[in-house]
Amino acid sequence: MRRRKLLVVGLAVSTIIFVSCQKESTNSSVKGPSSMNIKIEAMNPSYSLPVDATKSALAGSSTITWDTAQMVVSNVKFEAELKSMVTHHDSIEISYKWTGPVLTDLMDSTVTFGNFVLQPGFYDQVEISVNGNHEDAGDQPVFYLHGIYSKDTTTIPVMVKVFENVAFKTEKDSVDVTDEAVDFTSYIQIFLDQLMSGVDPSAFDNATLTDGIIVISAMKNRDIYETIMHN
Repeated sequence: MRRRKLLVVGLAVSTIIFVSCQKESTNSSVKGPSSMNIKIEAMNPSYSLPVDATKSALAGSSTITWDTAQMVVSNVKFEAELKSMVTHHDSIEISYKWTGPVLTDLMDSTVTFGNFVLQPGFYDQVEISVNGNHEDAGDQPVFYLHGIYSKDTTTIPVMVKVFENVAFKTEKDSVDVTDEAVDFTSYIQIFLDQLMSGVDPSAFDNATLTDGIIVISAMKNRDIYETIMHN
């Protein structure tokens, strides 16, 4: 039986996690190359406004609850310097790329990408990048959120539509891969509350409605949209 291992690293709005958890076989360890899958998932779908960038959501009467989070994933790229397990020198640069596109549900943690084969060695300067391209989305958003904005007794549907290219990446200093067959899973977590960092609740209270919905895009409620894109 192959072992499964998850390891952890982090960024501000998006975090890459390689969370450590392994399952040992009762028999001798299986030898051979390891593999790595990547999962992208949305975190903190419900929170109060305003959001503090350093302390996450603050208590308040205005809240947002997202029920849908989707992204068109065009490709996922894994890059690293592979060094000798013995000397940690004599490095070579490696690059693996998974190519879609696929529309993924960021609230479904079972969806994975990649299945990259990792030979034994010391992987240094590990970088994982994710790209969503407008040309792959057609007339649909590359990144899409749907939920409810609530204040006191009032509730209003809200949508975020991003038609521009979406790209983010993060890195880890090093990962050791032995000659035992190990399944790595890397979680990329996107914190939805931090996307609204710096947005005052009054921006939602004064937002322009489209058929009773707060639509946030490059064309509508642009002040909120620009803050989200900056975050």
